[in-house]
Amino acid sequence: MGLSINMINMITNRSSKIEQTFQEIVRDHSDRIYNLALMKSNQTTLAEDICQVTFMRVYKGLGNFRNDSQLGTWIYRIALNVCHTMISREARNSLNMVSLDDREDLELVEEKGDVEAIFYQDVQKNQIRQAISNLPKLQSDAITLYYLKEFQYSEVADIMEIPLNTVKSHIRRAKQNLRKLLLEVYDET
Repeated sequence: MGLSINMINMITNRSSKIEQTFQEIVRDHSDRIYNLALMKSNQTTLAEDICQVTFMRVYKGLGNFRNDSQLGTWIYRIALNVCHTMISREARNSLNMVSLDDREDLELVEEKGDVEAIFYQDVQKNQIRQAISNLPKLQSDAITLYYLKEFQYSEVADIMEIPLNTVKSHIRRAKQNLRKLLLEVYDET
């Protein structure tokens, strides 16, 4: 007993609708997800991988999305989980790598003059990103989503699946810890 023509058409139409919806999701959310991944990982190739895995998971789960939350919130929750998993995996893998500072066959070339002025702003951004990545995971996620991705407190709570007051508490603690971390960085320079 085979599938009826109506059943085949229904399956084809559903598959076509999911494909079209997925293309819209990628178009509308890829830049934001990439930026989140880059902020969390500080590595372009890892951020690209996180993006790809995130959208693969979105595609697989799209048929089961229940509209319990907003689509963007659901996608960010997936992206944040993928970030945590892949960054942890990358950290474990990098334990076996040799630092460029430890390589004797490479010599340091000092840059002078305008190069310092050109990259000064980038250095500050990297220091802030590094400080955020050194925060506890929940604080890092909360402050990244609220200040850098500009979500409202309620959206951050939905994405992180925690109460609103807990989000506010994590952001407050994150700001306190960032202040300490950045003061340490600037005291060393």
